[in-house]
Amino acid sequence: MEDEIRLFYDLTAEETANRWYKEEMLKPTIEEFVSLLPKDPKVLDLGCGTGHESMRLAQAGAQVLGIDFSERCITIARERCPQCRFEVQDFRYLDERFGKFEGIFACGSLIHIKHEDLTDVLGRMKDLLIKDGYMAVILVKGKGISEKMSLIEVNGKKIRRTVYLYNQEDIVKAAKKSGLAYIREVFLPEKLKQYGWRNHILQNKS
Repeated sequence: MEDEIRLFYDLTAEETANRWYKEEMLKPTIEEFVSLLPKDPKVLDLGCGTGHESMRLAQAGAQVLGIDFSERCITIARERCPQCRFEVQDFRYLDERFGKFEGIFACGSLIHIKHEDLTDVLGRMKDLLIKDGYMAVILVKGKGISEKMSLIEVNGKKIRRTVYLYNQEDIVKAAKKSGLAYIREVFLPEKLKQYGWRNHILQNKS
């Protein structure tokens, strides 16, 4: 399953970059997130893909490190967004090799984390946040798995990149277990909300 998810992002990397580098839909969301942080914050773009939102985080004033397990995505990110740093890294196995951050931006990346693994992954993210640091976690609302979003056809090949759904209470529960405070749900463009996407802000208060 992990290999299929990586394959999906490898195969769609160029198309994704061509679309999202010019799409500013998430710009207000990113600016709102960065406004929570101190000046010139260090921000981890977790599951950064081709670096399109890393670019906007940098434009909003952040010093950005983007990580993703798709080597193709990271190659494109380094080419298109040289102002940010990018590393190939599976965020399920985060450690402190890259230091600590004032903020972590996780847009559409944790949708591939199994429900039983979310607390562990959030805990690893928490360990990389400074005290009072924030994270934005953008997930799809619902229960179970989205079959419609999981089975995708790319270049005539069907790929299963399982998408896990999370309601607010799931996030609150996992955040509490991992030692994070759930702050609130914040702005996302209506176009994304119509597809079930929600933006949750968590904070490391310890």
